Amino acid sequence: MKFGSGLITGRNQLQWVVLLAVAVVLPTVSLLWFMSRAVSNERLVIREKLAALYQDKLAQAGQKAAETCAANISILDKTGQNANPYSLFKQLVLEQNFEGVVAFDSKSAVVYPVPGDIIADTAQQDNDLAAARQLEFTNRQYADAAESYGRFAADKDPHIAITAIVGKSRCLYKLGRLDEAIEECQKAAFTPLAKNADTALFVAVQNARLFLLDLLRNANLQSRTELGQRTVNELIADLYNVPAIPSNRNLFITKKVLQAITDMPSFEDKAMLAKVKQLSRLVAAEELSISVAENTSLIRTLPDRPSDTFFRIGAGYGFYHRTQSTTLLVLFSDNAIALALAGYEDTFKDSDSAYRIIDASGDFVAGLAKPTGRPFATAPLADCFPGWKVELYFKGSEIFDKAADRQIAIYIWTGALVILLILVVGAFAARAIGRQIRLNKMKNDFIATVSHELKTPLSSMRVLVDTLLEGNIKDETQTEEYLRMTARENERLSRMIDNFLTFSRMERNKKAFAIVPASPAAIANDAAEAVRTKYAAHNCQFAIDIAENLPEISADYDAMVTVLVNLLDNACKYTGDQKQITLKVFAEKDSVCFAVSDNGIGLAHRHIRKIFDSFYQVDNSLARKAEGCGLGLSIVKFIVDAHKGKISVDSKPGKGSTFTVGLPIGRNNKNGNSAHN
Repeated sequence: MKFGSGLITGRNQLQWVVLLAVAVVLPTVSLLWFMSRAVSNERLVIREKLAALYQDKLAQAGQKAAETCAANISILDKTGQNANPYSLFKQLVLEQNFEGVVAFDSKSAVVYPVPGDIIADTAQQDNDLAAARQLEFTNRQYADAAESYGRFAADKDPHIAITAIVGKSRCLYKLGRLDEAIEECQKAAFTPLAKNADTALFVAVQNARLFLLDLLRNANLQSRTELGQRTVNELIADLYNVPAIPSNRNLFITKKVLQAITDMPSFEDKAMLAKVKQLSRLVAAEELSISVAENTSLIRTLPDRPSDTFFRIGAGYGFYHRTQSTTLLVLFSDNAIALALAGYEDTFKDSDSAYRIIDASGDFVAGLAKPTGRPFATAPLADCFPGWKVELYFKGSEIFDKAADRQIAIYIWTGALVILLILVVGAFAARAIGRQIRLNKMKNDFIATVSHELKTPLSSMRVLVDTLLEGNIKDETQTEEYLRMTARENERLSRMIDNFLTFSRMERNKKAFAIVPASPAAIANDAAEAVRTKYAAHNCQFAIDIAENLPEISADYDAMVTVLVNLLDNACKYTGDQKQITLKVFAEKDSVCFAVSDNGIGLAHRHIRKIFDSFYQVDNSLARKAEGCGLGLSIVKFIVDAHKGKISVDSKPGKGSTFTVGLPIGRNNKNGNSAHN
């Protein structure tokens, strides 16, 4: 709707905003697109040049990686002919330095590592030793048990004999006869075994040796060093040489031997140090191999995996290879796989570039761990590393990029200046349009408000005057009442016009105030007198509380009366039928305060921040009950600010409001008639 010439409608406002947005956004986006294309093309040219320069080096390093794969395959083909998977495991770990091995048969079933009973001893189930066991474990009669075990120490069955000797030694130890226990246990621990001895007998002898180590750990090792070394050597010699021994038993025995070596005084002997190193490698490889073999989901998918390829397994890598007699899954740690890719380190160690290898999962493998920037060249690895790739980065300053960066900088700075110019022009245009929109909205609101507020008293006076002219009056009392109503509407109209004129002067900063010493009590009494007739007509309970001995203030007397009249008028306007209004005047610190309180409808917090804005009304509909055009409080705020004072509001919905005006004490403006904003 158009209220006058030069006013912008809501539709026109939207059109202006859209046009401004298009005028700014379209050239900015176009320029950014052009800059991005120019920068991308410039870097693309540089990268293509660099990639061409380093193709030979990448091919050379890739050939070395392929040769490493071929060497591993050759080793596995040669070693895989060993039919004993236990010896195969030991050979690949100790001689070829693999981190672990899992062996499969022709049906893809795991043949090593295979778990089993760690302390298996079939002879312990023999009924001949039942009585001795009962004396030892049930009755705890260790002397009788030792004698009972001793009767079977020379039994023809070596299983029973060895188990009986260990049992007797155990009882002697429990009786506190450690030296006798050690001497007795040696008979079983060093029993000569034929190469074709069955597994049960081999396990029985191993158990005897392990028990002997435990006995030696509790004895004076200094005098038992030779015996301890002999026991350790016997255990090491038989490790991984009996196919039927479970893998976790080998692991268990290896750890026991390592602990025994650690406790021996001759630990620093070179021969023992070498054995410790070997045993430690076997323990780590065995634990890793067992954990992989127990991963059934992985083992189940291996037959479908391409042979002779590296792939991620947990925290390391695996290499799957099929030989004529067996299938092997060789395990590598991150460090081991980096050694397998050492060809790249050799190729680029003296180069201006650094390499970074990542696997098929995108995990870092070798080279530069945390590169900066983007790689200038990438290439796939050999076929045995499917999905892996190598990236090349410059070390330190990027020589070739500097040349590109200079040209790119020209593009960027030119584009940035143009974009900045567009944004500045757009900002000025937006500000001008926004100001025009706000101005026109204010004009529209002003015209609508003034039209409504002026029409109401004029319509009332016209009806009253027409009634008087027509003579439809019963008596003089009614005539007097109509004239009084006409005067009240005229007074309302005059006050409204005064507010409009005051607001107009405020907007032009031409309102002048005569700042002179003034009595706060006199200002309050004059304001109260000005509204007393109106309050009486509305049956308002009005109370005035003026403190005694109030100091004078520096103020424009009439302007401050206007402030209080507006506040008192609002208090009456926004209070219900039971009106209770109080005007208090009191001194507080360096100020004199005027507080107007009512029991009216109150204000929500979101309205308190806006009520001093020009034309703002909580109920801005034309059908609102309260009269006014939203200028009273803005005029109050203007006058208070001109007096260097403060105004505050304490209000809650349904609980009334208190407006407090504070003016400084004794401030006297020498230029009393100067203009104040």
